[in-house]
Amino acid sequence: MKKFRFLSLATAVIFFLVLIIACGNNEKTEETDEQNTDQTEETVENNTTDKTTLDLLAGEQIYKDNCMVCHLENGEGVAGTFPPLAKSDYLLGDKNRAILQTLVGSKEPIMVNGLEYTGGVMTIVELEDQQTADVVNYILNSWGNKGGTVTATDVKAVRPIE
Repeated sequence: MKKFRFLSLATAVIFFLVLIIACGNNEKTEETDEQNTDQTEETVENNTTDKTTLDLLAGEQIYKDNCMVCHLENGEGVAGTFPPLAKSDYLLGDKNRAILQTLVGSKEPIMVNGLEYTGGVMTIVELEDQQTADVVNYILNSWGNKGGTVTATDVKAVRPIE
């Protein structure tokens, strides 16, 4: 009987130790995530020229709501139909062109990473200047892209006059 009671007590102690260790690891993960977010925000703010805060989370949400259906979650697009945004020589070659195409789409054939895209219909969503900057910044800085940043002021300068 005493041997059985010892095993139960040992099992309970081990269970509580595992529980305590697991809870401690979650706290460290949350703290680390907060520190990483703070570092990212600082880096981004230092890279913007007009003190506009870069909001990659807002850009990601705009992308998911409007762009992902064609360009896919990973930005790879569909060969010959929807051009890739990930590692796209065309996109990364000219920030103003990236802004303009986000605003009005493309009606002309384009060459992206050696494949021609014939200017299919791109659904245009009315976005404010900051929203446009957010989604372009998300695209320029996702999937391995290192395309820098654009600001709402940049978008306003490129936006066609209606």
